Formats: sequence, C-alpha cells, structure tokens
Amino acid sequence: MAGITYATTTLLTASICYCLVTAATAYNILVLSPITTPSHTNVLKPLVMALADQRNHSVTYWNGLKPPSAFNSTSGNLRVLHSSPGDLVDINSDHGIRFRHRNSPFRLFFDIPQRMATYCTAVFNDPIFHRLMMLNGTADGQQQEERYDLLVIEGVFNDCALLLAKALDLPFVYFNCMSPTPWLLDAVGSPLALDHFPHPGFSYTDQMSLWQRAVNALSGVMIVYFHRWVVMPTVDRVAANILGPGRNLTPVWDIEDRYLSLLMTNSHFSINYQFPMLPAVVQIGGLYCAPPKPLPQELESFVEASGDDGFILVSFGSIVKGSQVPDGIRFLFLSTFARLSQRVIFKWEDQPGENVSIPSNVKLLPWMPQQDLLGHPKIRLFINHGGLNSKQEAVYHGVPFIALPLFADQPINAQKAQDDGYAIRLDWDTLTEEILYDAIQRILTDPRYALRMKEVSALSRDEMTSALDRAVYWIEYVIRHGGAPHLRSASRQLSLHQRGFIDVMLVVVSIAFLVAYVAICMCRRAFLLLALAARKQQHDTPTRRMMGSAKKVD
Repeated sequence: MAGITYATTTLLTASICYCLVTAATAYNILVLSPITTPSHTNVLKPLVMALADQRNHSVTYWNGLKPPSAFNSTSGNLRVLHSSPGDLVDINSDHGIRFRHRNSPFRLFFDIPQRMATYCTAVFNDPIFHRLMMLNGTADGQQQEERYDLLVIEGVFNDCALLLAKALDLPFVYFNCMSPTPWLLDAVGSPLALDHFPHPGFSYTDQMSLWQRAVNALSGVMIVYFHRWVVMPTVDRVAANILGPGRNLTPVWDIEDRYLSLLMTNSHFSINYQFPMLPAVVQIGGLYCAPPKPLPQELESFVEASGDDGFILVSFGSIVKGSQVPDGIRFLFLSTFARLSQRVIFKWEDQPGENVSIPSNVKLLPWMPQQDLLGHPKIRLFINHGGLNSKQEAVYHGVPFIALPLFADQPINAQKAQDDGYAIRLDWDTLTEEILYDAIQRILTDPRYALRMKEVSALSRDEMTSALDRAVYWIEYVIRHGGAPHLRSASRQLSLHQRGFIDVMLVVVSIAFLVAYVAICMCRRAFLLLALAARKQQHDTPTRRMMGSAKKVD
C-alpha cells in the first residue's frame, strides 16, 4: 500500500510539475489570415489547433471566412475572430477568379495591384483590424493588458496585415500555403536560384534550356520588383487613405524587412522542385494530411457498392467552382463517366438542371470529405485541377491522378507530377471525351502509375519529424529567442543584382575590358615604335651608303 501511495504521489507530483512548466512556457500567439480561401484555411487549421490544444498556447485566430463549425478547441485556448458579414466575408467567398482566366495568367498577375487595393480596403475597414491595432494603445485611460508574443501571417495577399506587426511591435512568421513565390524568398533573403528553380509562372522543369533560363530569370526578377515597387506601394496608399493621411505610417516593405523572422512554405522535396534554403525557410508540406476518417453512411454505401472496380473522385478546388466550368465540358465529363465501370463522385456545387442526364454510376455532391475519400481502400483515381493541396493529399494517400490545371502554380504542379510518373496532365482547350477516357484507362490499367505513386508517397512520409511538429517547433523557437534575429541573413540587405553577383561580374568584365584595352594600347604603341624604328632604319641606310660612297671618291 505504501508503494502504491508513493507511486501515486510521485505521479501526481510529476503531473503538477509538467502542468506548471507547460503553463510557464505557454505563449500568446496571434494568427492572421483575413484574406484566405477554404483550402488555405484547411492547411493552417491543424497548426492553430496544435498550438492551442497540444501545446497549451493561447491562440487568437482572425479568419476571414464565414464562421465554420469545426474550430472547436478542446482546451479552450483558441479564440477565433470572424468578421461580420460584409466586404471581407464576401471577398473570401468569391475571389472573382473564373474558369476563363486560365488563358490569361499575365492578366491575373498584372491585376494584383487592383486586387490588393480591394483586399486592403476591406481589411482596413474591418472592426477586428482596428481592435487589434489598439492593443498597444490605451482604452478609456487604461493601458491594454493583452500582449502577444508572435504573429503568424498567411503569406498570400495578406500584406495589409503587416501594419499590425508594426503597431504591436512583434516579430512575425509567414505561413505560405503555396510553393514559395519569388517575392517571399526575396523577403527572407533566400537565393531565388532561377537557373534551376522554376517559378510558378511557367511550366518549366529544373533542367531548362538557355532560352528557358533567360525567361525564368528575367521574369522572376521582374516579379520581385513588381511586388516591391507596385504592389506594396498600393498597400501603403490604401492605408494612408483609410487610416488617416495625418498618420506617419511605416511603409509595409520596411515593416516586412524589420519584423520578418521565418518563412514556412507548403512544399516538400519529394514532390516540389528543389531550391536552396536558409535556416529561416522551413518546408512544412503535407502538414494537414491525415489518416482517413469513416465516411458518412450514405457515401460509404455508394463507394462500397462499386465492388472491385472501385471509384473515382473528381474535384477542381475551392476557388474556381465546378459550377463555373462551362456546361459543354461538364457534360463531356458525364458522358465519359457513363462509359466506365467505376463509380464516380463529382464535386458539383449547383443543381444539375432538368435537362442534365446523370449516369447511374455518378454521384454529384456540393461538398465532400476529400481526404477521407482519398484514403478509402476502393479509391482508384483522382481527377483534379493540380492544386498543391490536392496534389499533397493524393501523394499522402497514394492515389495517382489526372490534372487539368487552371492558373497560378497549378500548371507547374501538374507538370512535375507527370514528369515524376504518377499523374497525367491534360489541357482544357484540347480536351475531348476520347482524350479523357484514354487518360483514365491508362491510369487504371497501367500499374506503373500506382507503383510510382507508392514510391513517392513513401518518400513524402519518411521524415524524422512530422511537418506539423516542425511548424510548432519553429514557431516556439522564434518566440523563445526573441524573434530569432540570428536567423536573419545578411543577404536581405543586398539587392537582387548583388545576390546574383551581377555587380561583381560587371566589375570583373570591366577589369577584363580595361586590361584588354591597356594591352591593346601597349601593343599598338609597341607596333608603332617598331614601325617607326623600321622606317628610320630604312631612311638611315641609304644615307649611310651615300656618305660611304662620298668618302671613297675623296
């Protein structure tokens, strides 16, 4: 009995000590994603929940979507701030990107300043933004008590939120839900490596020709300076107009340069092209991927009835709705699926209409538990848009896929997957029923696709630590070390032409030209001297002969 009492006391003491240590090291973290999408929220959500529930940090999360029901924290440490219905919620519900924009990537790119102006106007007018801006100020004569230790900012189109880093005087971490963009790599001082790392604007590989390297390098540099000289000043201009022309606002580029500690990027070396990384860049690709959960009964019955043939999953993401795809293309899919022995689950947001004939093996759903379906043993194929999240989910669950990319990084994601041998890339403009049917049959009947996917899936899972654990560790690391200024690379103070040794090469070339010029001048002078000497010798020889003859006469 005494032994049991001693063991119980020891266990209780250890538990109390653990709780005290945990409480002592709990941090206050503010996560900002006022501009977001459902897919990006799905990536960020596991990190937010882990920080709050597993690590017992106090987390405040400003999410710009309509209030979801899946943010229930078990520890009570999570507070989710949702904007009231209005401009911000409306923008995140529909970012205005349509199926037709797939053929105009440059138009989408050059529309970024106007899009950023719209985003920042909504953010700066939101009451939550103003409430957060006042946290370091006073209210009713009383100093605000709430203090944060770190900001985590979603890295796509949330430049407006940088003003909070300055207002709260806090270091921040960029959490990028896509592959790293050139301007984010530049912001953290990481080499762009445009000689072998293709940026998302083109479907180049890591083995580029001279022309491709030239295009990749020039466009990559242009993207960086366009973001710095056009996009960020747009944020400054909107901030000055809305927050008050009399306020002395720090330019967001200066805020980013001063307060940025770390870049977390949703990429992984097993499925993305390699790029050189500084300690301040952390890959957390596949962070949100998880084992499947049981399907709802109706859905489980549908897929179980597929027998040995299994089923196919079709989804084109959350930004461009399947309902925005032209009817002719959607009917092409339906007529192709009618020829298959497999069952098909098709993400289709709107009502199919009275004149639409739905094949008996096809089930249309406005929403689906995608990961749970991809992890089902009867899944055979995934047809998607080449989005990075869909690609990571397919790789995690080992499902080969057909990609029909639309815009942004989707073409390069699809091209990389096809080059690696576990996917087929198709083009919307040349798509026919026969092309689609042939691609489906190739995936289903050629075992090389499934075998290669199995190999890549094993590569992505073979890690010392999980992506989620890495993300949590580095966030706590930055807080523990006061923003981790030792991670800041001196290259952040250099311009792109300095990082690319262009100035050094100009100096070397200039010196080479100078040396060559001096050598040429010296050679010319030597040749002139030799020529003059030869001419003088030729002139002097007849004179000496004449003088010699005169002496003989005398």
